Amino acid sequence: MNLRRLTPLLLLVASQGVLADPPDFDRPGAGFATTTVPVGTLAWEQGLPTYQRERPGGVLQGTYTADSLFRIGLGGPLELQFGGSAWNRFEESDVGLHRHHLGHGDSSVGMKFAPGGSGDAGAFSWAALAKVTFANGDHDLSNDARQYTLGTTMQWKPDDIHQNTLYVNLDRLGRHNTWTVAPTFGRRFGDHWTAYVEADLIHDADNGNEVQAGGGVAYDIGNHAQLDAYALHRIGSHGPSLIAGLGVSVFFGRPD
Repeated sequence: MNLRRLTPLLLLVASQGVLADPPDFDRPGAGFATTTVPVGTLAWEQGLPTYQRERPGGVLQGTYTADSLFRIGLGGPLELQFGGSAWNRFEESDVGLHRHHLGHGDSSVGMKFAPGGSGDAGAFSWAALAKVTFANGDHDLSNDARQYTLGTTMQWKPDDIHQNTLYVNLDRLGRHNTWTVAPTFGRRFGDHWTAYVEADLIHDADNGNEVQAGGGVAYDIGNHAQLDAYALHRIGSHGPSLIAGLGVSVFFGRPD
């Protein structure tokens, strides 16, 4: 699946206007929103970009990814998602050696099920997301095998300011499973700012256990756009030493 083939569909949905009530965005932070976009509407969430640094075998590697997510409301509790990265830069440095590669990454299609919640203080809500990622990216930017993902986000809002979530996810790549459990604790500051901290506990079939900790901020622009920034740092000896990114999200609704 290629994001270029989705352009006519996405433009058709976006052309319906921008007047519907906005949903919660999936980015930033671990997991995803426990709400879906309204039927016939579109949300576009774009990394600007994401950066990941690691040193496998003593060789420094860095990847810049302009990750894109398109969310289309199907009605009721269902949402269709398309993801991918049309632009990536992979860098590798060793003693006397430096190389880089530009290209596109793998693409994915997913379905979210969100049975709903009131969103009021003291309310509990949850959502589940099933996704397939196709190994159609360029060399050094692909998983080289189809990946299946099943995850859930559970959210509790003790009051109008605080928001706590727990994200549980399973990735199946080839014959290997990777489990992720990530609690997140968020707080609103005024009418526009939200900040959060999170810890990602990861069990990788090949690399053992990993722990990433960090947080981020999001700034609302009106009712239909958001800017965000986040960073995660490795705790321990396994996994990427740094994951960080900037992003923008825009909701395209339909006239009421």
